Parts: sequence; structure tokens; C-alpha cells
Amino acid sequence: MSELNAQQVVDYLQHHPDFLIQHPELLAQLELQQQAQGATSLVHIQQRQLREHNTLLKNQIASMSKYAAQNEQVYRLFSLCHQQLCSNNDFDALASNLQDIICSNPDISDCRLVKYDTKYAQLVEHRLSNSGHYLGRINQQERDLLFSDTTQSTAIYLIGDINKPIAILAFASNNANHFEPAQDTLFVLDFVVALQSRLLELA
Repeated sequence: MSELNAQQVVDYLQHHPDFLIQHPELLAQLELQQQAQGATSLVHIQQRQLREHNTLLKNQIASMSKYAAQNEQVYRLFSLCHQQLCSNNDFDALASNLQDIICSNPDISDCRLVKYDTKYAQLVEHRLSNSGHYLGRINQQERDLLFSDTTQSTAIYLIGDINKPIAILAFASNNANHFEPAQDTLFVLDFVVALQSRLLELA
């Protein structure tokens, strides 16, 4: 009879997970040496693996809950912003009210709605020409156009067409990781579309 190799043993145990339960005398003899832990039984190894798996699941659930709470907060903020579109007939008043609403979020240090000017042409070409929005860090020259020196990350949205810009909507955070390229922008993009329609009415 040929000797079994390690993979054959693994395959057999995977297909017969109750094998060691049916042969407890074998389990009692199986002691695996682990570095810095001494003799550890298979049961203890399984328990440790289950604990590690539970910890991973708890971390995943906590992360999902965190993002769900953030999305809910963003939804509430932009619901209030949508209301401002109906109640403001002046660009400056709209910009000021949007700033008050958005900056009620402690993670956002500033919100700027500015009419397009040629001084923003390089920013638009560099950051907004592909998708019409940019999330992440900006250089000092770009920061000076819109925000203070404490700004670490930004979200910038072009209002209007790349060939005919109307305005720029931008958010700033002092947290370098608050705005990042992979972030969900659905709520903001919906608002940008509504804001563009409203600004065309006010023009």
C-alpha cells in the first residue's frame, strides 16, 4: 500500500469533516508544536481560527455601519441643500446658505460655490476635464484659489459643461483622508445636476 501524501490527507478530511469526532482517540494523540505557544491541540487551533474569523466579521460589520451612518448624514445634508435651491433667488445668498449647511458636518471645514472665472481655467483643465469632479488632495496653487492653507483634501465639482462652465462647487476638509477618489459621490452628483438647472434659471 502506497504512503499517503499530505494533500491526500487534507482532501480526505475535507470530505469527511466528522472523521476526528468519530475517532476521538486519534484527536487526543494529535498535538502540534507551534512556535512560542508550546503544544496546541487541533481543537485549540480551530478555536483560535474561529476567534480570528469572528474578529474579522465584527470589523467588517463595524466598517459597514460606519459607512452607512456617513451616507445617512450626507443624504440629510443634501436634502437640506436641495431645499435651498427652491428658496433662494440670489447666487450669493444660495452660496452662503449652502456653506452653512455643509459646514455643519464637523469633517468639512469649508464649502465654496463660486461663479466660473478664467482664473479657474487651469484648475478645471487639470482636475475636472475628464469626469467633471475630483476628490483628493490638491496642490498649493489650487488651494489658494478656493481654500485656506489648513485644507488637506477636497471635493470639487464643475457646474456646467467643460466648454461652458457656469460655476464650481467645492468642499474642503482638514482631514487628508476625508475626500478620496474611491468615495461614493451619488448624492453630490444628483445635487450638482439640480444646482446646474437652478443656476441656469437665475442667469
